[in-house]
Amino acid sequence: MTLLLRYEPPFTTPINCGLIELDIDPAAERYVVMDRINLTVLWHGVPPAVGNAKIRLPLSYTIENNLMALILDDAGSPSYYVNGNDKIQASLVDARTVQLNP
Repeated sequence: MTLLLRYEPPFTTPINCGLIELDIDPAAERYVVMDRINLTVLWHGVPPAVGNAKIRLPLSYTIENNLMALILDDAGSPSYYVNGNDKIQASLVDARTVQLNP
């Protein structure tokens, strides 16, 4: 029987990335995070069961406020209520240590 042991020193340099946290209405069915300059969809998903939605983004979004978030309520009356926030700037976090949604 061969036993292998591998040791790697702990990482000391952080991996920087951006993080935004969205407080989403419980009645919402989905949300979208977009680049407001060219309207590229960066994230599209359903809200988490509990807590706020946390999304990791590229580091460039921590420098300028070029994000837009839309929260959609498809079952609302009348249908398709949309609530949004513009000019969002991501927070600088370490990608290894940040806690995302379960």
